Amino acid sequence: MLASRQKEAVVKAPPYQIFSIRETHGRAERPENRLIAHSQDAGWRSLYAAIFEEAPLQTTESAIPHPFIIYHLSRPTAVTRKIVGASQERALIGPRRLCVTPGEATTRWEHHGHPEILQVYIRESVYSAAVNDMYGCEKSAAQVLPRFAILDPLLEQLCIAIARALRDGTVEDGLYTDTLAQMIAVHLARYHCSRSHPLHMTTTKPIPSWKIRRLVDFIEENLDRDLSLGAMAAEVAVSPLYLPRSFKAAVGQSPHQYVIGRRIERAKELLSSGDSPIVDVALAVGFSSQSHLSSWFLRLVGVSPAEYRRQSAG
Repeated sequence: MLASRQKEAVVKAPPYQIFSIRETHGRAERPENRLIAHSQDAGWRSLYAAIFEEAPLQTTESAIPHPFIIYHLSRPTAVTRKIVGASQERALIGPRRLCVTPGEATTRWEHHGHPEILQVYIRESVYSAAVNDMYGCEKSAAQVLPRFAILDPLLEQLCIAIARALRDGTVEDGLYTDTLAQMIAVHLARYHCSRSHPLHMTTTKPIPSWKIRRLVDFIEENLDRDLSLGAMAAEVAVSPLYLPRSFKAAVGQSPHQYVIGRRIERAKELLSSGDSPIVDVALAVGFSSQSHLSSWFLRLVGVSPAEYRRQSAG
């Protein structure tokens, strides 16, 4: 067993807890639906997501704080949506089409097909922070607008990235999904809210070099911890909204890419210099499991951790 390293830095608590299905309308776990993948046990904080085949539906969903998106993956289906206080909408919704439903909306849904969908909830506090950064106002002054059966290429790409993360093993990368949630929140605030377009956009200023050095040191000292985007931004007192772009401009990689790269390099050192079980190596460098380490190791190094250890020994 690897001895844990002593840390001088104190890791700040994330600004929000794991986003559980209990905070959503719970569609993914309805017994009549066929669940394909979801983020329930992945530890995601900023968003909740699920891919499932939905059985015919007639339901009224109560208001909750978090806005959500439905991205249709397959099987065109005639869908009816009636938000309280708005007109009824109906359309044959096929692949690539999206529906955006505001938080705090009571909504009646009906369809009689079996569509395969991705459903994504964005944490209310993430959207509120984006609105505050962009407009300098409360969320109530820049509410998400309902959209029905729309095409939105950028929002589609973000949904595809989430679906890929659910399917291919990067589901455990909370820092990656924190970043995706920030991007979705900004996009909703920019194009799908009552303000429509920012009256003033705060110019993204480069992070001072001393803050970049401090952040790199913070990452290095805490590779075995849960490095959330919020914790990293708090360490250098910048907005999580702008950290990914500013960090990439300075370092050449996004925070997620940089952290994964450093974890893999640390794992290579431990694999080649000791005989600790691979699961212990994975946990010591911040991966949530041996399979999580193996997935990224194969992707970035080209061989499994076990094969890398054998080659190093040889």
